Amino acid sequence: MTLRAVILGLLISVGIGACAFFHDGVIRGRHFVNDLLPIGIYGPLILMLLPANVLLRRIRKSWALNAREIAVILLMALVAGSAATRGLSTPVSSSTMLPKHYQRVRPGWKKAGVVEMLPERMLPDTEKNESVVLDGYVTGLGEGQKHISPLEVPWGSWVRMLLFWLPLLLTLACAALGLGVVIHRQWARHEQLPYPTAAFAHSLLPPEGGAAGSIFGSRYFRFGAILVGVIHLNNYLCRFWGSVLIPVQLRFDFSAIGELFPALGAGGGTSLLQPQILFAVLAIAYLVSSDVSFSMGTMPCVFSWIAGLLAGYGVVLGAGNHLSPNANSFMYLGGYLAIFLMVLYTGRHHYWGSLRAALFLRPRPPNGSGGGDAPAEAWPMRLFLVGIALFAIQLLVVGVEWPVAIYFTALALITYVVVSRVIAETGAFYVGSQIFPGGLLWGFMGAMAIGPQMMALVFCLSTVVFATPAWSPMPFAIQAYRVLDLTGERVSRGARWALVAVVLAVVVAVPSMIYWQYDRGAVATGDPWLMKLAQFPGENLAKMHDQLDAQGALETSLEARGVARLSLLRPDWPLVMAFAIIFGLTLLTAFLRLRFAWWPLHPVAFVFLHGHQGRMMAFSFLLGWAIKSCVTRYGGTELYKKVRPLMIGLIVGDLAGRFLPMLTGIIFYAITGERPS
Repeated sequence: MTLRAVILGLLISVGIGACAFFHDGVIRGRHFVNDLLPIGIYGPLILMLLPANVLLRRIRKSWALNAREIAVILLMALVAGSAATRGLSTPVSSSTMLPKHYQRVRPGWKKAGVVEMLPERMLPDTEKNESVVLDGYVTGLGEGQKHISPLEVPWGSWVRMLLFWLPLLLTLACAALGLGVVIHRQWARHEQLPYPTAAFAHSLLPPEGGAAGSIFGSRYFRFGAILVGVIHLNNYLCRFWGSVLIPVQLRFDFSAIGELFPALGAGGGTSLLQPQILFAVLAIAYLVSSDVSFSMGTMPCVFSWIAGLLAGYGVVLGAGNHLSPNANSFMYLGGYLAIFLMVLYTGRHHYWGSLRAALFLRPRPPNGSGGGDAPAEAWPMRLFLVGIALFAIQLLVVGVEWPVAIYFTALALITYVVVSRVIAETGAFYVGSQIFPGGLLWGFMGAMAIGPQMMALVFCLSTVVFATPAWSPMPFAIQAYRVLDLTGERVSRGARWALVAVVLAVVVAVPSMIYWQYDRGAVATGDPWLMKLAQFPGENLAKMHDQLDAQGALETSLEARGVARLSLLRPDWPLVMAFAIIFGLTLLTAFLRLRFAWWPLHPVAFVFLHGHQGRMMAFSFLLGWAIKSCVTRYGGTELYKKVRPLMIGLIVGDLAGRFLPMLTGIIFYAITGERPS
C-alpha cells in the first residue's frame, strides 16, 4: 500500500463528501450512489482513472498506478460514497428537522406532542430564531441565482444535534467495517463465494507491469461495452433530437395480458408485465450460479401472485406505511433473520476463533471446518465489539431502555450482514430493505406495551439509521475487500484507511448538505424518499396516541417501564405468523438446496420477496439465466468462458453509458447555472 494511493484515496473521499449532495440535491442528476454498483464511483474509474493510467504509463512507467493502488482508491471511494449520501449523512438533517415543520401544520401531531417526546439532543434547536432556523431550512435563504454566505447558516442550532448523531452513526459504521474484515475471510476463502461485482472490478485492473486490465484486449469485451454504451448514448441524445434519432427500446409493455393474471396485478406485480432490460443485471445473472439467477427471475412473480390471492381475501400485505406494523415488514424480517442465522452457523468456527483472538484467549488448533483462531482478524473483531457496544450505550443515553437498545442494535447488525451477503453471493446490487425496527416492535409487543414515548425514540432512530441500510458502508466495503484480496493487498490494512475515508466523508458531507439546504431549501433539494420517510413517525405516533387514548390506556402505557411492559404485551398474531412462515420457508429452501443438487431455488429470493427491487431485476435475471443455460448446454465450459468477457463488457458499457449523462449534467450546470432537463 503506497503513500500516493492513500493520499489520492483521501482526496477523493473529501471531494465526494463535498460534492455528493450538491450533485444529488442541487443539480438533481441521477443519484451519485444509486445502488451497490454506483455509477458515480465506477463511471469515473472506467472513463477517467483507467485511461489516465494508460497515458501516465506511456509518459513514465513509474507514474502509472498498479492494481493494488487502484484497489485501495476504489475501497476508499466506495465507502466514502456511501457515507456521504444515503448510507450515513443524508438522512440526518431531514429526519430531525422536518418533523418540527410538519408538527406546525398537522393538528394530530401537535395533539400527540410528537416532537416533545424526543430528547432535545436528537433535534436541531429552533427556539431562538425559528424563522431562520426552521423556515430558512424548509424554503431556503437564497434569492434567485444568488447564493448565501456560509456564515448565514445558523450552525449553532445544529451543533447539539450533530454531537449526538454523528458519533452514533460513525461508531456503527466502524463496527460494520471491522466486522466486514472478519466475515470476508470466511466468505472468500472458506465458503468460496463468487463476489461477482468484485470479480468484475478486478478484471479491469492492470496486471503486473500493465496500465489496464488484459480484458480490454478481448474483442468480445469491446463489442459488449461499445454496443451497450452506444445504446445508452443514443437513447440519451434522443431526449434532445427525438425527431432525428430512433431510441432503442429497453422496456416492453405486456400489460394487456394482465387481464389473464388478475392476482398478479392485485399483488403489486403490474411492473412485471412491463419488463426492462438492465444490462448490468443480465451480465451478473450470467456470472453467478444458475439457481440464484433462476430464483431472482421467477420468485418475484410467485410472491406477487400469492400477495394478489391474499388481497382477494382481504389480506393486504403492505397496508400502512413503512414504519407501521404490516405483513411485508414481518416477512422481510423472517427472510433476513433466517439467512443471518445460516451465515452465523456456516462460519461459526471462524467467528468463534476470531472472537477468542480478539479477547486475548488461548488459541485453538484449526479444524477441518475452517476453525481455529484468526489473529489477523483480532483487531477488526475488537473494533466491531467496541463500536457496537458504544452504539448501544449511546442509545441508552437518550432514554432507550436496554432490551430495546439490544433489539435495535441486533437488527442493524442483521440487516447489514444480510445485504453484504447478498452482494457477495449473488451480485444483486439493487437491494431495498423494508426492515424498520419501530413497526416491527409495535407488531411484536403491541401499542400499550411499547408506548408512544419509547416508540417516538425508536421511530426517530429508525428514520436515520434504517432509512437506506442497503446503502450502508458495509456492503460496499465487502466488495472492495475482495478486490484488495485478489490484488494481493492486505484487507486489514485497507480497512484502516476505509475508516478514515468514512470519517472524512461524513465530516465534510454533513456541513455541505446543511449549507445547500439553507441556500436552496430542503423542499427543493430534498430526497423524495427521505422527505416522505420523515412524515411516517408523526403519522404513526398520532395514530397510536389516539388509539390508546380512546381505549383509556394512554397513561398506563406512558408509565410502563422495563419488566412492567411484559404484562401489557399484545402481539399482532397474524403478523407474527407471517414472520414465522417466511422464516421457516427460508430455512427449508436453504436446507433443500444443500441436500439436493437438483433443487432450483436459492434462499436469497426471500430477501427481495415481491418488493420493487426484485420486480425490477426479475426479467434481466431470467434473461441472463436463459442465456447461460443455452451457452452451457450447447457450448459447454469453453463457450461459457468465451462469452464471459462479453458479459463484463455489458457491465462496463452500462456503467459508462449511464455515467456520461451524469457528467454532461454537471458540465451543463457549471456553464449555465441551470439544472439539466
